[in-house]
Amino acid sequence: MKILANREANLLLLAMASILLLMMAFGQFTAIFISGDYKQNMVAHDHRLAGYLLEKGIEPSQIAKAFTVEKTGSQAQAGRALLQAAGYTSAAQTHLFPEVQAFQQKYTLVFFVFSLSFSFIILAVLLLFLLRQNQIIEKANEDIRAFMDGNTRIRLDDKSEGSLAQFFSMVNGMATSLTTHIDNEKHRRQFLKDTISDISHQLKTPLAALKMYNEIIQNEQAGNEVVDEFASKSERELTRMEVLIQNLLKLARLDAGTIKLEKENHQIKEFLEDTIKGFHTRAELENKEIRLVCSKNITMNFDEEWLLEAVSNIIKNALDHTKAKDKIEIHCAETSILTTITITDNGTGIHSEDIHHIFKRFYRSRFSKERQGIGIGLTLSKAIIEKHGGSITVESKPGKGTAFRLTFPKLTNL
Repeated sequence: MKILANREANLLLLAMASILLLMMAFGQFTAIFISGDYKQNMVAHDHRLAGYLLEKGIEPSQIAKAFTVEKTGSQAQAGRALLQAAGYTSAAQTHLFPEVQAFQQKYTLVFFVFSLSFSFIILAVLLLFLLRQNQIIEKANEDIRAFMDGNTRIRLDDKSEGSLAQFFSMVNGMATSLTTHIDNEKHRRQFLKDTISDISHQLKTPLAALKMYNEIIQNEQAGNEVVDEFASKSERELTRMEVLIQNLLKLARLDAGTIKLEKENHQIKEFLEDTIKGFHTRAELENKEIRLVCSKNITMNFDEEWLLEAVSNIIKNALDHTKAKDKIEIHCAETSILTTITITDNGTGIHSEDIHHIFKRFYRSRFSKERQGIGIGLTLSKAIIEKHGGSITVESKPGKGTAFRLTFPKLTNL
């Protein structure tokens, strides 16, 4: 049996067995003591009875025979009938028999003390066992809490025997495995951080050189329409490449966990107004309207630079999928537990087949007519919003428009 492998359980069973043996021994001793006491009471009663008969003039030899000679059944019946006529029966109340009453009271107290003592001993043994088990569990609880707080070197005490120690040993094995994974993840993130830094520096120089060469070609004004057209296309593609590289680096830093948000309290309306300003020129050129509906009293704790990136990507996505004279509306609201920013447009909308995939990296819809997107802006926005403890959802109908809802629980603003 597995329970017998538990040292603490074995000690408890041994203690209980010892107590039971002691109770049996005490019971035997009590039975012998009661027999002797009962015999003494019987002899004392017979002495008083013999003395009474002697005073009444009955011959001593007859009195002695009454107590020493074996009685017949007829004598017992005659005696019973005589005493019953006098009211002396086994049905009479105990208080009418002083010797019996004294005997009962004495041994009632003895058995009460006996039961109380052994009950106390059993409860004390069980309490000590439970206290010991509780101490072990509390210590394990403290060690696990310390492990969760970052002390990955701590382990549970599994040096003893028993099922609890075996369980602690399994927990220690799991903790060791988890620590190994944590260390590997730290090394992976550090490697990714270093790689990102290297890529950033390596790509900036050739990209800047390409942009400079393209600007030189454009400034030459060769008068060749083909050259001018391709120079213009090169500029657009270089700009797209620069944006793509920057977004990839930002997303990689978020994935690596190397970003530490610098959160401060900001007015949402003022923040959104500043964000919209960056799109005024494009909106005017494309004959589109960006409208803000937000109370100036709504504040939130966030990293302005990173949330600006997230909201800007969503507004840019709305501009990419609307046509001239379409509208983009930005609403903000708050409740006792949530702050929400909703960005809606009345553009082309998203096909139902694509709605669950738009936050995937480089996802390209087969229904989209736009082929110049880079498929990472919404992914980056989602990562930034989740980094702030929020969430993003989308609702859309093809031909009717799209609504992105950014939700931030106020607990994340602390």
